Amino acid sequence: MVIGDDNTIYQHFHGEAYAPLARKLISFTDLIADKTTGFVGRRFAVDAIDRFVAARSSGYFIIEGVPGVGKTSLLAHVVAERGYPHHFVVAALGVNRPEQFLENVSAQIIAAYQLDRPPLLPVEASRDGVFLSGLLAEAARSRPEPVVVVLDALDEVSHAGDPRENLLYLPPRLPDGVFLVVSTRPRDHADLRLQVESREFFLLDAGAAANLADVTEYLEIFAARPRMRDLLAAQGIAPALFVTTLLGKAEGNFMYLHHVLPAIEEGRLGAGGLGDLPQGLQAYYESHWRLMRGADFETWLTYRQPVIVYLAAAREPVSPAQLAAWTRLPLSRVVEALRVWREFVHVEGGRHRIYHASFRDFLQAKDEIGDIDLAGTNRKIANHLEQLLFGESPP
Repeated sequence: MVIGDDNTIYQHFHGEAYAPLARKLISFTDLIADKTTGFVGRRFAVDAIDRFVAARSSGYFIIEGVPGVGKTSLLAHVVAERGYPHHFVVAALGVNRPEQFLENVSAQIIAAYQLDRPPLLPVEASRDGVFLSGLLAEAARSRPEPVVVVLDALDEVSHAGDPRENLLYLPPRLPDGVFLVVSTRPRDHADLRLQVESREFFLLDAGAAANLADVTEYLEIFAARPRMRDLLAAQGIAPALFVTTLLGKAEGNFMYLHHVLPAIEEGRLGAGGLGDLPQGLQAYYESHWRLMRGADFETWLTYRQPVIVYLAAAREPVSPAQLAAWTRLPLSRVVEALRVWREFVHVEGGRHRIYHASFRDFLQAKDEIGDIDLAGTNRKIANHLEQLLFGESPP
């Protein structure tokens, strides 16, 4: 895997000196490729990062934004363009623990800055933030340019520990010349568990003019695709009307467009007119939920709903066979249900997970009003695993 136009970061692990460190790397190749496909704009956000780095001696640049507004795509773009050391927290993949972050970034820093360190990370590298802090200071002294590390989705971190500890053991004070660009959902800053000396918050606001300009550009490019252009012409819809209508429906949320635009192009959505499209991302999820439930309630209740609920409850990607074991459903039925849910599911290496945190939020809301039972499903999964370990009658 190579990131950046000058083959930075990963090229360093091809040499003999740093090859053993590669075992600590977490590859985000597929994630970066997925999140940068069709990427547009974001110049205003990248410029804000650059201004922060130019104006400060060190510090945290914290990007806040609601799910679906494009935080991960923005940071994936920055990493792809500049080759910065990086870590993407993905709770659905089980990539959300402090030791994963510490080892992954430490290995990248050692190799990228050719630090004089043993080829294997010591035990203390994943114990707390001291080892990483030392590496960052050493890296900053080794080069004149700033050291910038990208960290996505701080809100998805699983870090129990002492509540006084920073999430991921992030250093309270960064060495001179070191910057962390971090993303998270908006929350009370006092509840962020990131007590640091120097930080600046940047809101990636869905309703801001700069964001809406990027959404408009994205829609204009999509409307100009040959298949979409022909579809609009056949329906007598002017491309400009299509763009302005979808701009209002999306409410500045790129995840809405990720789902709705392919559905329109494939004829699965919008047959009743653009005005009938759902208003906003959560409304789109709700309309899809109701459509599937209403099409065949027995199939919904018996197969399709259980499969997506078990997938949401899983703490890591799972295979269809594993879902079949948990749900006690025929494998063929599980595969069929996953096919129906494919729009909301990411598949890699034969394993499935919920594609985006916003859909998990939607399912959590369903749980809170009693439509589904995530807690009960979690208990069933735990019981199943316990039976595998201890037999039918666990102690």
